[in-house]
Amino acid sequence: MRGARDETLVVADLDGTLTFAGDRPEPVVLAAWDALMAMPGVRVALATARSPRCIRGWFGPRVSQIDLVCCNGALVVPAAGRVTSSPLPVRGLHPVVSRLEHLGVGYCLEYGDHFVASTPRALPWMGTRHRRLLPRGLAPRLEGVLKLSVASAEAAHAAVVGVPGLTVLPHATGDGDVLARGVGKEVAVADLRRRGERLVALGNDANDRGLLGAADAAYLVGGGLRDLDLLPHVRRVPAVSDAVAQVLRTVAAHADRRPVTA
Repeated sequence: MRGARDETLVVADLDGTLTFAGDRPEPVVLAAWDALMAMPGVRVALATARSPRCIRGWFGPRVSQIDLVCCNGALVVPAAGRVTSSPLPVRGLHPVVSRLEHLGVGYCLEYGDHFVASTPRALPWMGTRHRRLLPRGLAPRLEGVLKLSVASAEAAHAAVVGVPGLTVLPHATGDGDVLARGVGKEVAVADLRRRGERLVALGNDANDRGLLGAADAAYLVGGGLRDLDLLPHVRRVPAVSDAVAQVLRTVAAHADRRPVTA
């Protein structure tokens, strides 16, 4: 049987890491992911800004074997165990939403099972199936908001100035997420990680920085986060599906070669 130090937790971001079209990963990536999931001693997790409903739509029955770190770590749905969440503080969220309304910047309030949008076109990548439009003149419900997605990261930063307990994660696409301070993918993954487990991480964006830095081996997809090239455990990977699939196959092969202890 394998010892604790022979186990591996592989954590991957979605957009810009496993997929590049705002949709489910390409078949070549899913095939490599499936092979990785089938490896003895390997656990897999997805760490994303997206919600569980999106991952279920893209990965189907696979999610029963995947730990889900959603909404940048504000919602954790393990394959086995208790669901945990870290919603935004209502007192801090109220002035931020008011400022965004004053600025005329689109935003979406994510609750996990649905989201409420300030306008029909606010953050279109979040889709329409679970979108609920905020009625004109009606204040949104602020309890239970896991993240506040803002069409402009610059506007998000401006809206949280002087508001305690909040932080902004900018995305390479120009939008940004407002979260409760202390929330992050790396924090959620640290709770999921078993003692002695080797951590392999794949990411590409600012919200992956902490996760990539905490990993034993990290694969940085695309051309961002140039300062992480100085870390010896970080390797850069082209932002194409074939290259990412090869990384997953390499990780699986490495796990297969790890020693087995009696």
